Amino acid sequence: MDTSAQLDVALRKATVERKKREGSRCLGKQRDGHYALSVGVPTACFTADQLHTLADIVDRYASVGHMSTAQSMILLGIKRQDFDQARQAVLDAGFQVRSVGRDVFHVKCCPGADFSPFGLQRTFNLVAKLEETFRALPTPQKFKIALSGCPNCCANTRLAEFGVHAVTKGWKIFVGGKMGFAPVTAQQLAGPVEADQVVQYLAAVLRSYRDLAEPNERLARTIDRLGFEAFQSAVAQCLDQPYDDLEEEARRSRQAMEQGEVAGAVE
Repeated sequence: MDTSAQLDVALRKATVERKKREGSRCLGKQRDGHYALSVGVPTACFTADQLHTLADIVDRYASVGHMSTAQSMILLGIKRQDFDQARQAVLDAGFQVRSVGRDVFHVKCCPGADFSPFGLQRTFNLVAKLEETFRALPTPQKFKIALSGCPNCCANTRLAEFGVHAVTKGWKIFVGGKMGFAPVTAQQLAGPVEADQVVQYLAAVLRSYRDLAEPNERLARTIDRLGFEAFQSAVAQCLDQPYDDLEEEARRSRQAMEQGEVAGAVE
């Protein structure tokens, strides 16, 4: 069985350059010369009608769909001239167009206490609130959120920039994790806290990260450079601040992404 492949150096270089741009970014050009689109739905739950519609979108515009490890559905093999139509069809079907840029990603989550026999907290309402408030907010580098509603780390809460993990009386909050070439395990920032406090902590973490990070720096590196206690102190100073400004900035960023005003959509 031959699994060898020839690296496309020019495409790799162009992709790396696009990753250096600020803000949201679609997947862009693939190795076969076609394009890809990341599709998602909040809480990773979908209806039968949505799946039927998605199947029709794949049939019309893509060559295949791929289930990602981040709870997104990747449409592969889209022709350049069909990209805008495919994106609009995804939005019309009630799905999200998801970014892979320098911003707040969607929330990766488990079903929680509504379905899991091990569930300690319900997850869906909290996930929806976090996404409605912060998804696509520009950040120095990619910012991933993971949420587990049971004792298991099934959503990889310790391998995300902001991890939320259920306990009997609320939620524990972890920060500074990441995957990639050199994975880092997140450290506990707070908890147990109530659900409303999770939103406040995320706002404070994002504000501190945006203020303190160097250009193109993942949160794990920022915390390592400053020291965990220093970062924790910075977050504490932001906890009582309103986050209306962050929410509005995130809304505008999502709108630009849905309208195609992002880097890498059809480059």
